[in-house]
Amino acid sequence: MAEAKKKGAKQNPKNVAEKVRAAVEELVINAGYTLWDVSYYKEGPEMILEIAIDKQGGISINDCSAVTRIVEPVIDELDPIEESYCLQVSSAGTVRPLDKDEHIRFACDNKLNAVIGLYVAVDGSKEYTGVIEEYDGEKITLVNGEEKRTFDKKQISKINAEFETEIDLAEDEEKDDE
Repeated sequence: MAEAKKKGAKQNPKNVAEKVRAAVEELVINAGYTLWDVSYYKEGPEMILEIAIDKQGGISINDCSAVTRIVEPVIDELDPIEESYCLQVSSAGTVRPLDKDEHIRFACDNKLNAVIGLYVAVDGSKEYTGVIEEYDGEKITLVNGEEKRTFDKKQISKINAEFETEIDLAEDEEKDDE
């Protein structure tokens, strides 16, 4: 850490995340998971390297531990971060930001409900909800019932998708009745 301060160079968080993703993606996939995202950011006084994973049926704490054991030695050997940091492996969650083109395409292909936030209001609103019907890399078409709206990607400040959990509520209610 002292060496990084001497150099005076700050690491680009995006570059760190890309290096780590390239190093661990195949390992995560071979272990039966999807690598949703890798991010490197500051939270309070700490730097966090977060690896978000997913799999059919959801992610448990045991899955996070297993992936941590798989990726930690590779990240240690790669040594992409000059300062101290905390490695976190977590579930991608049920509400996810769609920060990358591949995330938006995934939401489109899987007909996921999404919330789009705009920089500037359109027809009096800065937020629209619906299913992403089309995405061509520059325009996103959102459908909500009979309403269809197309937005330029540059108009959009954020997109979050709602991923359904695979919990069978009827099955859970039957267990509660027993």
